Amino acid sequence: MKETVLPSAVQGRIVAPASKSYAQRALAAALLVPDSDNPAGWSELRNMGLCNDTSAALEAVRRLGAEVRYGDNKGTYYVQGGFLKHKPEGLDIGESGLSARLFTPIVAQSPEPVTVTGHGSILKRPVVASMEGPLVALGAEVSCAEGGFLPVTVCGPLKGGVVEVDGSLSSQFVTGLLMAAPLSAEDTRIVVRNPRSVPYLAMTLEVLKAFGIKVSHKADYTEFAVPGRQRYQAAVYNIEGDWSGASCLLVAGAVASMPGGRGVAVDNLNPNSLQADRAIVEALMRAGASMDFCGHVLTVRRSENLRGFEFDATDCPDLFPALAALAAFCEGRTVLRGTTRLTHKESDRAATIAAEFAKLGVEIDLSQRDVMAIRGLADPNGSLAVRDALLDSHNDHRIAMATAVAALRASQPVMIEGAEAVDKSYPCFWNDLKNIRLK
Repeated sequence: MKETVLPSAVQGRIVAPASKSYAQRALAAALLVPDSDNPAGWSELRNMGLCNDTSAALEAVRRLGAEVRYGDNKGTYYVQGGFLKHKPEGLDIGESGLSARLFTPIVAQSPEPVTVTGHGSILKRPVVASMEGPLVALGAEVSCAEGGFLPVTVCGPLKGGVVEVDGSLSSQFVTGLLMAAPLSAEDTRIVVRNPRSVPYLAMTLEVLKAFGIKVSHKADYTEFAVPGRQRYQAAVYNIEGDWSGASCLLVAGAVASMPGGRGVAVDNLNPNSLQADRAIVEALMRAGASMDFCGHVLTVRRSENLRGFEFDATDCPDLFPALAALAAFCEGRTVLRGTTRLTHKESDRAATIAAEFAKLGVEIDLSQRDVMAIRGLADPNGSLAVRDALLDSHNDHRIAMATAVAALRASQPVMIEGAEAVDKSYPCFWNDLKNIRLK
């Protein structure tokens, strides 16, 4: 699928999509509530929009024994737990890295083998490499493709004990262990070396608490103590709006709204959210964008001058594409840190950002380790000088969205191939973008 983006200003109000990070965690927790014939066994998940990743998690909990019903209200789902209620089937987690790392430890609680696989880009990412050793240490049998790639077959149950995990590449496997460990017969102590994306671990603990699970941890998230033999409890849980998905449209307000205009307002954003990508607010502030929060609505307007800024995105790597789009219109040099977190995303995201933004005339330097340096427009009111009007998403949803936002101020229309990649996290993105364009 191809989408053509015309140079245009933007203005209007949209609703942020539901957070797939929260939705997948909540679905897993609801699955693990013990099966019950009474109403107390049903969890109510509200505001849960379905993107590809959330749909894959929904199908996973069904396959693992949960019953799922769609509620009368838009976005409400009822889930009756029933983990291992019947013989587990193999899981296809689509292209979701979170679901791969979340459900693999969970199915490792099964006394019978379960195979987890996926399709597309996830099969090219060594997501199992960091999981195999810790799962074996906790008592599971693990068999995967050479190099740590899916599919992976696991057989448990996990016994508990002490385990050490490398957290330098991703926090997602730690999330999976935290959700699986309460089911173990013994207590579990998880020691995390070099924890990254710590806000995502805080999100996990928030969900666990909502479903009745107790976990204690050190303040720096380097160690977690999880009592065994706990029982998940059914809950009513509201899924927050997604700061990750909203980030590109917030940037659109900063770079492409009319000077002195109303800007772009994004609803359903929790100003106190634990989501790591709420840090887009700090980046916008450093760049000099005009913003104001009113309840759960954040409005971003274009200021007279956007300036280059420095920002450490180590704990929020999904922001890099949106930050690149912002930096392209900032006078001077922007320095973003944390590029080592981008290698095993849907694409080699740092290289992909550099290649695709180069087509828009944006100079990006990756010569320094862990650094992305971006040279923005010398004229803050100018346009990007397009060198190649055919862009490629590389099947990466965040690349598709970020290049579309940058193209709003390009010197000519731009076509983006692989535009359907946005379905992974934000299926309504193209409609929302069109709805805020000023014709």
